[in-house]
Amino acid sequence: MKVTVLVFAYNQVQFIRQALDSALAQKTEFAFELLINEDCSTDGTREVVQEYAAAYPEKIRLLLSPVNLGDARSAERSLKDARGEYIAFLDGDDYWTSPDKLQTQAGLMDAHPEFSGCWHYQEYVDAEGNPVQGQPPHGLKSTWSLEEILKGRTIGTSSAFLRRSMLPPLPDWYFLCPFGDFVVWVLCLQNGPAGYLDDSLGAYRIHSGGLYSGLDEITQKLLFQRTFGHVYRHLPPANQAQVAEMFARRWATVALKQSLKGDWRGAKKTAREAQQDFPHDMRIILLAHLPMLYPRLRSVWLAWKQLWGRKVQDEV
Repeated sequence: MKVTVLVFAYNQVQFIRQALDSALAQKTEFAFELLINEDCSTDGTREVVQEYAAAYPEKIRLLLSPVNLGDARSAERSLKDARGEYIAFLDGDDYWTSPDKLQTQAGLMDAHPEFSGCWHYQEYVDAEGNPVQGQPPHGLKSTWSLEEILKGRTIGTSSAFLRRSMLPPLPDWYFLCPFGDFVVWVLCLQNGPAGYLDDSLGAYRIHSGGLYSGLDEITQKLLFQRTFGHVYRHLPPANQAQVAEMFARRWATVALKQSLKGDWRGAKKTAREAQQDFPHDMRIILLAHLPMLYPRLRSVWLAWKQLWGRKVQDEV
């Protein structure tokens, strides 16, 4: 089996057909399968995936949860059951826009045995499939290191394509992470760089019921910081040194945003959580003890820099 497509489905009855149709429409020179993890939906999603499995028994395998397992345990069992040389991912509310997506990514990986994975450009769409404002930029470079991914390059789940032999078993701390897909990318990229395709081969749907897109900005950033924290603590020292300043700055940014919204208790809690990894960072210390005052101190600092002709950026 060349490719296993892992489909994650939970309470996405209005979107799941489009996702499955886009996967079944793939034109390849090799065999591929769809392994659908249905996590005990309550809206009819299970019935839809069972209908598709009955119609395409040679192409679709089902993993049906007796109870809701959650994202981490669902991913664990799906990865264990994958048979393909490569693993593609497809969330049940996203879809692929090109019938050549799998063939294109497999071709890239075959041509670059050093790649642990690759991903491609995704268009952002709304619940109805219409393009939204604020599309991601085109023109990214074609090869990415672990350090560059750690420093903030987003890999859309439904665009990811991994070499199964380079993905180690999921560690125990994976199950503590709010966003496990990022952890999977990091684990894989520790064994080789990733390639990027600037062709738009899929669509990421932004809607109120989305696991990530349905959250407000501060909650998104806070949960990602908690995920990154577990990754950070298990990185080799050299990689920790590469991303420490960025990681601390992001913690301070989340706490600052909470403070500016008047959520001083939340800002203090976030800063104290950040002190687990950065006990001596002055920004985090001030936010942990003086969250109401910190925005004023920051304004004075920026004004002083401007007065003395120093370069002023949107600093935390």
